[in-house]
Amino acid sequence: MRTSFMFTIARCLRVACCSFSLVCSALFAQQAMDGEARASVPSLSFDQAVARAAANQPLILKAQAEVLFARAEVGRTKSGYLPRLTAQAGYDRSNLEQGIDIGSDYVRLTPKNAYDFHIDGGMLIYDFGKRELQVKLTRSGLDSALLGVDEIKLDIACRTATIYCDLLFLKREQKELDGEIAILNEHLGSAKKKEDEGSATRIESLATQLRLFKLANRRNAAANAYAKQKIALGQLMGLPLDEDFNVDGDFPQPAETKEAQSLVAMALANRPEVQSALKAEGASELGRLIIEQSRYPSITFHGRAGYGNGILDSGNQNASSLVLNWSVGVLLTLPLFDGFQAAREAEEAAAKTEAAHQESEARRRTVTSQVLQAVQDLSASLAGVTSAALQIGQAEEYLGMSKAQYDLGVGTNGDYFDAFDTLSLARHEELNAQLQKALAGLALRQALGERIWIKE
Repeated sequence: MRTSFMFTIARCLRVACCSFSLVCSALFAQQAMDGEARASVPSLSFDQAVARAAANQPLILKAQAEVLFARAEVGRTKSGYLPRLTAQAGYDRSNLEQGIDIGSDYVRLTPKNAYDFHIDGGMLIYDFGKRELQVKLTRSGLDSALLGVDEIKLDIACRTATIYCDLLFLKREQKELDGEIAILNEHLGSAKKKEDEGSATRIESLATQLRLFKLANRRNAAANAYAKQKIALGQLMGLPLDEDFNVDGDFPQPAETKEAQSLVAMALANRPEVQSALKAEGASELGRLIIEQSRYPSITFHGRAGYGNGILDSGNQNASSLVLNWSVGVLLTLPLFDGFQAAREAEEAAAKTEAAHQESEARRRTVTSQVLQAVQDLSASLAGVTSAALQIGQAEEYLGMSKAQYDLGVGTNGDYFDAFDTLSLARHEELNAQLQKALAGLALRQALGERIWIKE
């Protein structure tokens, strides 16, 4: 029975070795293929990715179309300063014949064929400032549309920047895992050498191989996540499906932080949503003023000139002749009673103005919180980077000492694995700290309303 048990153990070990060899061979082959593929694919910098995403997004194009609409609306409102001219031409035929006898002559009063050609014109002369208010209101709408473009661009640019940082993290994580796999492979060679010499058991080699399996799985997961994030970034930039790219470079470094109060003031002045809320508040106030102005009169000039027949005067006794005729006048319009419609509209406008004011106040508070939280996150991430760098130095020294002791036979395999795990964790924490620092810096730039898609 003992012989059968040992045979089973040996067979399991052989299967494990074969499986491990196949996994490592596939992994290294995939790495070599990835390396060759990356060498032929152009690299995309952080600034290029952000700029392309901010220039090639359907939501941005939609917002830009809304800007064109708002600009046209401003022009339409300003047309109220110009006169209105209308040309008309008419023809009527009638079977009625009206006329009178004057002595021996018969004078026709209406022609059978009636013609009328004339131009009508009109122009608003004065309306107590309602036109000016309407132009200001549409210009406020144009400003809001422009701010809407910036708001969408800021959101898309920051999303792009975040994904780009994730890609840098995943790329470096794969590189770190490749380094750890190389270290463990070197340790596996030492373990097998000791096993052949009889100074170590098969268990040490098997334990090392199992750790290599776990590292290979982690690397495959990182590679899969990297591929998925590349798809997301490509869609944000609007790239064709057959266009590939690589990411390269360092994490974007955060700008030097200033006093919190000055940062909040900067954010309130730059954030598009805050400025848009203020524009909406101003537009509500303009709407209220327009409604109040509706109770005032308006003065309009109108005129008409043209040719027509059927007109009899001292100079024309022929109803069929075309006669020049014109008229001019001024019209004063004064609203007297509208069933309290203007009063109710004024109440609605006052309520909208108050709601817009509270909306802008809520956005100011939200932006203030975002800035202060981003500053706190950035401060914590900077401390994390410093701490992680110190840990790596100590962990590398710990691993070196453990390896030397293991090679000399005075250290155990478990001690080496503890040191290896400590270094692996320290490197991962340092890489994660770099990512968190970059994300915190991006969060602060977004909170400040910085146009990161514009390269200075």
